[in-house]
Amino acid sequence: MHVSRLLVVSLMLLAVSVHGQDQSTLQQKLSKEPLSRLIKDVRSRGDAARGAVLFFQPFLTCAKCHDSQAGTQLGPDLAKIGKDGTAEHLIESVLSPSKVIKKGYETVTIATRDGRTHTGLFVSDKNGNITLIDPAAQGKQIQISSAEIDERKISQQSLMPDGLVNLLSDRQQFLDLAKYLIEIAEQGPRRASELRPAQTALVIPEYEKEINHAGLIRSLDAKAFSRGEAIYTRICANCHGTRDALGSMPTSLRFAVDKFKNGSDPYSLYQTLTHGYGMMAPQTWMVPRQKYDVIHYLRETYLKNNNTSQYAKIDQPYLDKLPKGTTFGPPATTVEPWVTMDYGPSLMNTYEVGGANIAYKGIAVRLDAGPGGRLTR
Repeated sequence: MHVSRLLVVSLMLLAVSVHGQDQSTLQQKLSKEPLSRLIKDVRSRGDAARGAVLFFQPFLTCAKCHDSQAGTQLGPDLAKIGKDGTAEHLIESVLSPSKVIKKGYETVTIATRDGRTHTGLFVSDKNGNITLIDPAAQGKQIQISSAEIDERKISQQSLMPDGLVNLLSDRQQFLDLAKYLIEIAEQGPRRASELRPAQTALVIPEYEKEINHAGLIRSLDAKAFSRGEAIYTRICANCHGTRDALGSMPTSLRFAVDKFKNGSDPYSLYQTLTHGYGMMAPQTWMVPRQKYDVIHYLRETYLKNNNTSQYAKIDQPYLDKLPKGTTFGPPATTVEPWVTMDYGPSLMNTYEVGGANIAYKGIAVRLDAGPGGRLTR
């Protein structure tokens, strides 16, 4: 058999093996590993500088809670955590945030006699008032009269949402992030300062200035609903939950019952997705069409019949007030590495099949007589 055919067959077998791998999340896979092995790999293979860059990425929201310079510190400063900052504790806290909650960072939920519910971090109980830090309101403090409290309880669920690890691309990124956490915990503020990456401002794409918001809203239909449902299920449900299950972040808005704090009309929701609000990071990966798709889904699924006071009316006067524009923005793209890695008639990629059975690089060549094919008899 021709050598190119041997290579292609090998890669085809690898691809089949990869396709047949279990579809467990990164969090599930890491949680199955012995903690001692994870710690060993973190110390030997992790890169603290790369981990620092991940820590300050808005989509992970780590810095929003744990960085003392963020202004809304809702979790312990890991560079000053002291004896609690063991490698074992840090790794377990990332993989299972609610397993052990550090004293002083418990989430308190207070139900008042008028039917409202407040969730936040406890600050004080004095002069007849309970003071909480409200994570959903940019870390502002709120006071609740003790006389108005109907029920008060401490949640067993951490303010840190479960599943954040799944936003990392692979095990190596986890090793890098954990290495950063361990180094600043063990070496203190000076090491944290050395590793801190240069801050970059949120960059809003230029096309956002020319978006035809009214046109996008008018175009929302059953297909947009289905696309929005897919996005919500994959990204949003982890924190916000569904009608049948609570989300993993206690302070995340429950769309079917809660009052929105940054506006519930489509354009306000669009601004929240674009710029972020409270604990929610800007969804920079979404193009305008995707934002309105998921807005359409949550309005029709959670607001229309369940939370009617938050279901803003869309009529011509409302549409006329929206910023004028001429574009719907760029189309949504599905990133498929085997498509975007275009090397002409060859397909180059990296295949990993568990354990040490890895083909780091390979080139696939067509076997048929099509373009670039090398059919041999």
